Amino acid sequence: MEDGDAANSVMASSSTSCRSSPAKPARRIVRRNKASSSGPGGGLPPHIVNNQQLQHAIRSTLPADYEFEIPKTIDRIEKSGAVKVALQLPEGLLMYATCIGDILKKFAYASSDSDSGRPKPCVDISVLGDVTYGACCIDDLTAQALACDLLVHYGHSCLVPTTLTAVPCLYVFVEIRVDVRHLVDCVRLTFLKEATEGREGDAGQDGKLVELAVMGTVQFRSAVLEAAALLNQRDHAIPSHCATSQALSPGEVLGCTAPAGLANLNWSDAVLSARDRRAQKNAQPAHAPSQNHVSPQTTERVMIFVADGRFHLEAAMISNPSLRALRYDPYSKTLTEERYEIGNMKRLRREAVQRVREMLGVTYCRNFRHGKDIANGLGSCANNFRNSEDIANNLLQTSQNQQSHTHTTPTSSPIAPSSPCALPSNPQTMGIILGTLGRQGNPGILARIRSLLRSRGIRVIIVLLSEIFPKKLQMLSGEKGGGPSGAASGVCAWVQIACPRLSIDWGHYFCVPVLSPFELFVALGEVPDSNLWSDNNKEDGTNASNEQSNGFEGDYPMDFYSKNGGPWTNYYESNNDRRALSCGIQKV
Repeated sequence: MEDGDAANSVMASSSTSCRSSPAKPARRIVRRNKASSSGPGGGLPPHIVNNQQLQHAIRSTLPADYEFEIPKTIDRIEKSGAVKVALQLPEGLLMYATCIGDILKKFAYASSDSDSGRPKPCVDISVLGDVTYGACCIDDLTAQALACDLLVHYGHSCLVPTTLTAVPCLYVFVEIRVDVRHLVDCVRLTFLKEATEGREGDAGQDGKLVELAVMGTVQFRSAVLEAAALLNQRDHAIPSHCATSQALSPGEVLGCTAPAGLANLNWSDAVLSARDRRAQKNAQPAHAPSQNHVSPQTTERVMIFVADGRFHLEAAMISNPSLRALRYDPYSKTLTEERYEIGNMKRLRREAVQRVREMLGVTYCRNFRHGKDIANGLGSCANNFRNSEDIANNLLQTSQNQQSHTHTTPTSSPIAPSSPCALPSNPQTMGIILGTLGRQGNPGILARIRSLLRSRGIRVIIVLLSEIFPKKLQMLSGEKGGGPSGAASGVCAWVQIACPRLSIDWGHYFCVPVLSPFELFVALGEVPDSNLWSDNNKEDGTNASNEQSNGFEGDYPMDFYSKNGGPWTNYYESNNDRRALSCGIQKV
């Protein structure tokens, strides 16, 4: 969204500068008339907006502070002519599924009897009962199997574009109204008290400048934007910015994707850019910045996170380990300081990576292939897929063909013959788990990892799992799996293409190492270690030096759905292309 606003800003400025030059006509920009959607009905038809029985049903059955967008959903059902509708809700909202279903069933096509004289279409509602952890779990494939005409997914952002879903999909964020004034007052009073009394260990730093990165989950995105705007107001202003990761809304954070590099961000430019965008959007002149926004004496940057839990906040803390984090709980109306043992997390993941290196006999090499070289070096396995059937046929081939590949080094191996990384003399078996819970698993990443392992002479077994449990992996790994010198039989280690947080948070509870795609790239030397896995880390988990990073800065990346991520992420070049092609949609 911000990119679009920035593009409009560039086009507007260029058209203004071209007025004096007759060589090229000014580009005409047509904007949508906001008057049609700014009213009480938001552009919805009158028979929905003025339906008092519908409004009464919503008020009497659903919580007032939760925006389920019932009128918008009914309008979408009627416009698309859907008669079979699937509802998918996360565990915390599942209690409202039957109420929502009853309302949609009763009021959809409510005007059909009087308008056309034809009988009202009967809407069949299906509630998808599988667990839903996030937007990656959108279950459009199950909705398609149920022959549904529309899937309504509640509580998450649009990670999987609606143009790529198997059935038409409507995302409802379920925004929750909170007391933003109380949030802003809590933040201001906290830093005012600290400035007056002095934080523990910061005595004598009077008048220090604080800059805030305001973030939260998608349910509180309106509150995040409003809070940042109020904190930037002239009276007692605290420079605040809604930190953004590409592909997500401003200020939005996922459990696996969070903005990084906030410690090095040019705060004044970010604040002024956001202010200019808001001014342009509202057709108002941007005000000059207050003196606080350009002060070079910044001593502390703090993350303000709006959420009722820690899971999403932890992703932001992992991406920005040097920043202090405060969490505002909108239900209890409390502002608490949160901490994360980033050093201990890195130690556990470093040990898992090292175990995999020892089991696979991988020698550490510095001939890194980070970036496009990996994509170009994976051969036909990575580049010749045209649809999902091709991917399945290529991946699920016979064990005889698989073994022939393990004994013959492919000519398209990303490691040159002169590379110091030698192939193991005793090939081990490594398992690849493709998550089947909704859209968690990415066949493009699977093909890339499978080709990479085969090029190293490592046998591969592919397992499809909706949920990954230690007991199940213990059975799949074999009796001798996970030994200190590698597995003599069975699977010695796993890489899971489902949720990176599974490896980060619970990886050390499994009988054998369970790596994320990023950790596998590190284990095989495809991503430089830098200081990420070395002992040259400070106690807070930050790196003392990031020299020779070769494009990777060293902090653990939370970029699984970022458009700036590496070859282990969903939106990375060919990974994204194959996902689009697998749905029969050519990327333009």
